Amino acid sequence: MKHTLITITALIASLGAPAMADTVITNDGARLTGSITLIDAGIIHLDTAYAGTLEIKQELVSSFSTDEPVFVRLASGSTMAGPVISSGNGKLKIQSEDGTLETEMTRVTASWTPTSEDPAIVALREKEEAMRRQWKFRGGVNLLGKSGNTDQFDLGITFDAVLKGPNDALAFFGEYEQREKNGSTTEDRIAGGTSYESFFSEHYGWYVRTELESDKVDQIDLRSTSGAGMSFRIINKDTQTLVARSGLGYRYTGFGNGTTNESSATLDFGVAHTYKYKTFFSMENDLSYVPSIDDFDVYRVVHDSGIVIPLGNGENWKIRVGLKHEYDSQPAVNEKLDTTYYSRMIYSWD
Repeated sequence: MKHTLITITALIASLGAPAMADTVITNDGARLTGSITLIDAGIIHLDTAYAGTLEIKQELVSSFSTDEPVFVRLASGSTMAGPVISSGNGKLKIQSEDGTLETEMTRVTASWTPTSEDPAIVALREKEEAMRRQWKFRGGVNLLGKSGNTDQFDLGITFDAVLKGPNDALAFFGEYEQREKNGSTTEDRIAGGTSYESFFSEHYGWYVRTELESDKVDQIDLRSTSGAGMSFRIINKDTQTLVARSGLGYRYTGFGNGTTNESSATLDFGVAHTYKYKTFFSMENDLSYVPSIDDFDVYRVVHDSGIVIPLGNGENWKIRVGLKHEYDSQPAVNEKLDTTYYSRMIYSWD
């Protein structure tokens, strides 16, 4: 029914239109007029005054003809330029300067107008662009002040730089946190690190990472955590990624309260997940678990989940609302678990 309505509309419009126009004839005899702008990937693009741009599957078309010269690529790879005339029974005639070639509709693999670009060149350029490594930068800050019955000051600064390609990523990060409540410091932490991950197949790859951290409240002068191992890419889509990591590592912790420094070989496990819902928001989740090989009762778990919401119509300004857990099985202070709720203003650029 829908196809019949389009056909009737096309016929009515053609009564008042100039006689010369591009024409598409479908297998069931429907005749559509307009301007053929492109044939690519098995789809004919027909611009019409009565229904906008129609995308018609080439397998449903018996023939087409053009008013003006067009470029036509055949299955053999040869390209000809000239008007196309339908000769019936699924046959086409291409009238080039070198003569007239008769071929079948099924032999046409692409067509474009002289003012357009070869779709094969466009596809190649898009592929090269997708393969090219690009730097992406992101800086964030969260600031909160409160006075009265409770005096409170919170400051958080983060920075990320990632050189990302389709199958590898080199990343650097740094962060600083300071919190005070009623004159007492509840958080004074600085951390930074780098990582590199590369995939040699669709699902399998390898990674290496290292992090340095100092936390005065937790009495940690220096914590160094390094790891390397295998990566498994479970999901790899434009809207969602899921990567699991497993390897070996080394951890050193130097305490500032007289506690004996620790160093040990470790196992290194991690999971990274991202999900993007259209242009409305995205979700980022990271989890790492690093137990000591000598004693599995000595371990550290870090979990960070956040929702990132764009601000305005651009891609630069965003706000991230999240939750972060840090758990040490044997800390230098009494508290084993640190939980942070945050909302962070983020600016991203390439």
